[in-house]
Amino acid sequence: MLAGIELQKLEQSALYQHLQGEWNQEPVNQEHMNQVVQQLGFDPRKDVTAVLIASNGNAPIALARGKFPMQQLQAKFQAQHMQRATYKGHEVFSRGEDAVMFVRNDVMAVGQTRAIERLADEAAEGGGGIPHALQDRLAKLRKDATVWVVSDHGLPLMGVPLQQNVKSALSNIEGYVTGVTAGAAFDQDAHFQGDIDCISVEGAQRVHDALRGGIGLARLATNDNALDMLRLYDAINVSKEDKRVKVNADLSSSLIDKVLPHLPQVRQRVRQRLENAQ
Repeated sequence: MLAGIELQKLEQSALYQHLQGEWNQEPVNQEHMNQVVQQLGFDPRKDVTAVLIASNGNAPIALARGKFPMQQLQAKFQAQHMQRATYKGHEVFSRGEDAVMFVRNDVMAVGQTRAIERLADEAAEGGGGIPHALQDRLAKLRKDATVWVVSDHGLPLMGVPLQQNVKSALSNIEGYVTGVTAGAAFDQDAHFQGDIDCISVEGAQRVHDALRGGIGLARLATNDNALDMLRLYDAINVSKEDKRVKVNADLSSSLIDKVLPHLPQVRQRVRQRLENAQ
């Protein structure tokens, strides 16, 4: 699995700048970001230009490219009692099973120590690289995607902690999925395109029906007077072609503006309906 976020390109989009302006007006959000900056030792909003997450199904690694205050970060890691070592010519700071490695002055890798060391081993040996199956999927991404994910082994969940009701819902379809290619692009609006490849035509039908059912469940959990949320669900198109399920959505900035305040309440109502159904 590979997932990427081109933060610099995302931040240059009209939609991001519009939403960021509204976000910055909230004192609580500003306070939270200030705490994040203090904990990290750098400001991801300004200093990180891109993030890549890679996983072999067991141990994901996150790589961030940007401008990092190396000396300040190293001093911060040591103050947090992280062990410092040099591995294959790279500075590595670790604590327990987790580690941070400076791949280059502008690239930092974070993950489990064994995964970090394997990354350094492959770099030293001239190996590694992107598997052909994922290269083929990357070639099929929409060219303007700034947020994307490709997977050649089922759903790209990579050990993300999920609530039990979400796990239960995904367990009904994950056995039918062989791979995913999905990307989102942003200008003044938001555009999403995703392909879910399945083990069979019947499996694709199950995934298609489950996604349509999920959208229907969300509609049921939405108040009748929340017309903007209903327009959001109507904008999501799910179709099936042979063993592939296609998901597409084009969301205007005006619609995104209107639905964002409703999302926490909708998530809560959907969660309650799932729990009642179980």
